[in-house]
Amino acid sequence: MTQLPEPVLPLSLLASNRAQFNALFYDPITVALQTKTNLHVHVLRVQNGNFDLPGLYRELKNNSVAYVLSRLNYRKALEDPGRLMEVAEKVQSQFRIPDEKAGEGGEVILYSLLEGHLGAPKVLSKMELKTSSDHYVYGSDGVHLLRTDDNSYQLIFGESKMYGDSGGVGTSAKLGIKAAFKSVGHVHDEGFDFDTWLVQSELLKEELDDEKLAALSDILLPSSGGGDDEIKKHNAFGIFIGYEVDVSDMKVEDMELDDIETELRKRATDAIAAQHDLIKQEVIDRGLGVYPIHLYAIPFAKRTIGSKVHGIMQIRMELAAQLGNHGAPN
Repeated sequence: MTQLPEPVLPLSLLASNRAQFNALFYDPITVALQTKTNLHVHVLRVQNGNFDLPGLYRELKNNSVAYVLSRLNYRKALEDPGRLMEVAEKVQSQFRIPDEKAGEGGEVILYSLLEGHLGAPKVLSKMELKTSSDHYVYGSDGVHLLRTDDNSYQLIFGESKMYGDSGGVGTSAKLGIKAAFKSVGHVHDEGFDFDTWLVQSELLKEELDDEKLAALSDILLPSSGGGDDEIKKHNAFGIFIGYEVDVSDMKVEDMELDDIETELRKRATDAIAAQHDLIKQEVIDRGLGVYPIHLYAIPFAKRTIGSKVHGIMQIRMELAAQLGNHGAPN
């Protein structure tokens, strides 16, 4: 067995990016729903009566460089500041023009959470597989590696969903949860074949010397020797749910700013807490109880002012526009 270097894979996000992203949120609320299923609720800080969307867009745009590029190409970009605009345009060109199906913003959020909160480095950059910005990359929304012990690792397959209310106020979280578990259930049913092949085929794009490449291969393709020092690799899931909290009934003009903040945070946490039983049942019904599941949830406010609605659908479009530098969506 190859002697493992420390670490096999570094986090691809710079420490400053991780710190700035994490600072956007209040302290996360973590709930152990089952032995291996943990829910982490991240609520954006409230500024002037709303969740800090401008801050989120800014930090995700910064994080998108490390998300899109392999470690090798990211290092080259950092070492050659004279090409920063060229690199920025390359990164932006990989994102789709905003449309109602735009989900890449959620994928960058998931990537930022898995690296910034969980401490699980990405294994590959699936965005580099795209031949054009209009091409969807199928399979999981990201693959990360989490070291849980000296010889124990989790290969985390990601899935992100951002849903608004459909069929009634308060349905957003339920819809996102069911859609996400349907997708990861499909990965389970398919035996992880596509994504495992993808990981192996993309390793040479990372900045790895021969020793680290051999060590990573030992993790992803563990031997069957059965010794006490045998490397154990378990498949796992990382899920991001973006859900909507309708606050159109709040008379903010008659409320103090601190009261608005308190009410937003309460509604946000209550909405996802109401879905704890659904999450546990989805794990059972889809046969996913054997996997560690890292479930992240971020609430977004929905407001109706006059005839205009601003909720998660508009937020998805705005985020896609920011990532691709396409300008404000119509």
